[in-house]
Amino acid sequence: MMNPMMMAMMQQMQQQMMKQAQGGSNGASSTSGGGSGGGSGGGGPSKPKKVEPDDDDTIDPEIQELCDYFNIEDRWVKRLNETMKKRQDTKAADIEKLYETLERARSPTGLLTVKIGEMESGRFVGKVKPDKDVERLARKFKLDDPVASRLTELLHRRKTENEVERGQKDLVTLEQHLRFCKRANAMATLLVGKLLEGEIDELPDLTEAEKVMDKYKLDEDAKSKLREIVEKRSADHAEVLVTVKKHLDCCANPSSMLCKIARPLIDNENLPDPTPRPSKGEGKGKDKDKDGGRDKDKDKERDRDRDRRDRSRSRRRRDRSRSRSRSRSRRRRDD
Repeated sequence: MMNPMMMAMMQQMQQQMMKQAQGGSNGASSTSGGGSGGGSGGGGPSKPKKVEPDDDDTIDPEIQELCDYFNIEDRWVKRLNETMKKRQDTKAADIEKLYETLERARSPTGLLTVKIGEMESGRFVGKVKPDKDVERLARKFKLDDPVASRLTELLHRRKTENEVERGQKDLVTLEQHLRFCKRANAMATLLVGKLLEGEIDELPDLTEAEKVMDKYKLDEDAKSKLREIVEKRSADHAEVLVTVKKHLDCCANPSSMLCKIARPLIDNENLPDPTPRPSKGEGKGKDKDKDGGRDKDKDKERDRDRDRRDRSRSRRRRDRSRSRSRSRSRRRRDD
């Protein structure tokens, strides 16, 4: 028969093992049993099954850092995180581009919602190495880095859409427009933004407008106005240039005339036909005849005045002679 003390010690050990099994993180349970004649046996804790953590709601640390920097709302942090999971290949370039874009935004959260939409539709382009032509254009017109980045984004989008020639044409026409504007950086921002947002398919070509500038020797203000006219009336700019030529042909100062008619043309208002300008020499003979007639009239007036003066003098002389003769006759009578 087992010693009672030994039996108590075994029971105490079994209770401790059961407590450890219940309070442990593995959630395993231990079993014990005893047989007659002092035999007892027990099983150790079972190995726990590994449970994979749920990463669906885990925010990427780099994305969290970006959103904390710009104080982005939590719902858009989650939305950006879900979107970036599908763009792991371009993650670094995308985040770098977001930093650059949101840095100059008045409302980073509002702009981020737009960029997330571009990511989901496949139109977002991350940070891309600047193109050589873009760098040349940036140096020539002193464009800042954000504008050069937008222009690089435009060319990259053209390449991804297999429209390389269209991208080169965009560069050529953009350079034309920047040559004839007063603030190249602001104008480049505006025009490239319109191309990226799809507001316009392409910039109007200024080749014909440049010919007008050279023919009429327009000054800088007039050139800038003509560029604006062609931009705003891109759909029918060929007809507008014909109207411009008609008005410039009928004026003595083409630059002043162009600045005068610029606003009505930009606002798509109808201009009345210009008054034909008289050709060289026309009307000069008439003017000479008029001037000759005026001179003759003046001469006649002078002759008349002279005659009047002569007549008045002769009268005064006669009056004097008469008065003298009368006075002499009186003296004789008195004598």
